[in-house]
This record gives sequence, C-alpha cells and structure tokens, in this order.
Amino acid sequence: MKNILLLFLVSQINTFVNAQPISGKTEKYDVVVSFGSICCGTVSDDFLVNFIKQVDCKNKVTIQAWQLGGCGREGEFKILFLLNKLNPSAKKKLITGLKKLVPEQNNKNKKAKTSSGPINLDFDFPAKQLENCSGQLTKWN
Repeated sequence: MKNILLLFLVSQINTFVNAQPISGKTEKYDVVVSFGSICCGTVSDDFLVNFIKQVDCKNKVTIQAWQLGGCGREGEFKILFLLNKLNPSAKKKLITGLKKLVPEQNNKNKKAKTSSGPINLDFDFPAKQLENCSGQLTKWN
C-alpha cells in the first residue's frame, strides 16, 4: 500500500512540476510547430527533436519548448518555442533551419505515406489561439 501511495505522489509531483497553464506566462510563442492529421494520427516529431538537439549542442544553449496536445480528434499537437534566451545569431539560424526542415519533412512524409497529416510552422503565435487545445502544456524534450 505504501508503494502505491508513493508512486501516486511521485506522479502527481511530476505532473505539477512539468505542467504550465496556457494562459500563464506568455502572450505569444516565438515559433510553433503544429502536427496535423488527415485520417490516421500525426507523424513523429523525431526529426524535430534531432534538429533541436543539434542546435542546442552547436550553440551551447537549451531551447525552451513545450508540447500541447488535445488540438484535434486524432492526436494533433503543437510544439511551442520561446527563443528569448538565444542570442540573435542562434535565433536566426534556428528559424532559417526550421523554414527549410519543415517543408522537407512534409515532402518525405507524403512520399512515405500519402495520408500523413501536415506539419505547419508559425511565428509570433498568440497564446490565445491555443484555447481550442484541451491538453496540458508540458515540457518538451
């Protein structure tokens, strides 16, 4: 019984620590990558994880990012970035890289599976536009 209670408490603390209210700290996100679905769920965000890890490593920074789910009926989600801790050069490289990466990934996904949902890239995205998402905002890798 003690183990079950301890496990429950740890999971609740983890949820509290990693969660952030949508209406909370920011009025806009610098970059939002949206993973859509046509019929069968979203594609993997692995390509984005790898890209961000490379940017972090090259620039010796940690990019702040959150994931927000519940943005549709088929698992649609968004990755939200705040870039205020990046120097202007690193920020420009990141944005330039994303502008190239996202269309390339959309093309790869369409070739691999024609029913793949789109990946969209938005800049200066108002936090108020996230109100239609019912998921919890959590830290993203």
